Amino acid sequence: MILICAAGASSRMAPIDKLMLPIDGKPLLRRLAQNVLQAKLPTIVALPPRPHTRWQALSGLQLSVTSYADSLEGLSGTIRATVANLPKDISHLCVVLADLPGIRAEDISNVFEEVVKHPNALIWRPIGPEGQPAHPTVFHRHTFSAFAKISGDAGAKDVIKKFRSHTFKFINKTDSGSMDIDHPEDYQFFLKQSDATDLK
Repeated sequence: MILICAAGASSRMAPIDKLMLPIDGKPLLRRLAQNVLQAKLPTIVALPPRPHTRWQALSGLQLSVTSYADSLEGLSGTIRATVANLPKDISHLCVVLADLPGIRAEDISNVFEEVVKHPNALIWRPIGPEGQPAHPTVFHRHTFSAFAKISGDAGAKDVIKKFRSHTFKFINKTDSGSMDIDHPEDYQFFLKQSDATDLK
């Protein structure tokens, strides 16, 4: 299963909602979700409570949309609540951050290729072009109980730390999982990069 974490307040860009910024004529969130859905895996998106424009941005897409009170504390709350509510038959959870505009289905496929190649790991995490941790990250169900203890806005860092000896890291085939949008400058940089790629 894939989780798209899109419940954050976008406080660094307030009053602009970064997930509603237009890319290719669509809100960033919708564009990302459509790309992820091409991986053809069950997908859930965690959003802020209704009413919120992010709900409309995902209208008509074949995915599950939900909201958790835990998200108010930050990213960790969103992931913790999602894991607590996963169906019992889910063996792997792929976590995708919604502010990564370059993420595509191939990024999902790449990480699951590593899951198949290295089945003894419990976490599979790509590494970006400069050696930094990238996204998306996949977690085996044997890690799920550890999510009950995470809190704040650190995401799954404590879980990754706990299972670091069972984490398989691999060089990402793209740099999509390394470029997020936190500030207006990041958005403008991504647009310029996209224009440059289209001209090639």
